[in-house]
Amino acid sequence: MSMDATKEQFEHVELFGKPALFTNSRMDVSTVPLGFYCYNLRGSDNDPGRPATLELYVGVNHAGTVLTSEPVKIPKSGYKRLRDGLGDEISLKEFCAEYKLQYCPRFEIRPASNDEAGIFYAQTPAQDKQMGVIGHVRIDFGAGGKEFWHTWHPRGEESLNSAAFKKELGQVVDQLRDSVLKDLNSMSRFCYSHGGAIEGGWRQNYGYVVETENYRYCLRCSPGQGDYHAYLTCFDRNIQRANLVKETTAALGGCADSQKKGVVEQLSSH
Repeated sequence: MSMDATKEQFEHVELFGKPALFTNSRMDVSTVPLGFYCYNLRGSDNDPGRPATLELYVGVNHAGTVLTSEPVKIPKSGYKRLRDGLGDEISLKEFCAEYKLQYCPRFEIRPASNDEAGIFYAQTPAQDKQMGVIGHVRIDFGAGGKEFWHTWHPRGEESLNSAAFKKELGQVVDQLRDSVLKDLNSMSRFCYSHGGAIEGGWRQNYGYVVETENYRYCLRCSPGQGDYHAYLTCFDRNIQRANLVKETTAALGGCADSQKKGVVEQLSSH
């Protein structure tokens, strides 16, 4: 079974003179933070549990996984022999803090349900305000399907377009560029293999959602030529929570104050 890199406890090691992270487990590459490189260790036939070589992929005699902040050049032979030396337990986040590296965990991308289809399309200004819309990125891969043209369209108050939001948006787009937004062919393969079909549009569209603590990103994909290929709409979740609390409080009306408080506290935590 492959493990989540952001939840794993690693050993703090030195690999070819550079700091690195080691674990006996296999890693789910999709959970490895941006800026890290993932390599597998192979043990010998005589001692499968003792790492002997560093490789990109290991099936038989898998002896562990190593993450590095700098790429390791693998010879044409397909493996690089190891020197001795593995060390203390540490988490990925702690490793980044110690070596002043940027910690950018990958975001979970989930397919939308058809009930969510409406939020992927244009709404009225009043609906945008209610939903805490900050704006959207319009994306096109060009006539050849390999380019990446993008334009930002603000749809909310300028204060929502904060430095923190811009930084996180950049991280989300960088990750999406590794998969669904790599190019038009990659988008088509991603949509057809990950579900997310939603109604609306003159051809089949697909919706995907990335949720973080403060923001929600809704990516609408339209694989094929003849229209823009994607729209990434960005929402402020704190505004959504606040508006939901207001609506629920008003709907509760004459309920006991203690009941109202319990419901409001539950909504505010989501």
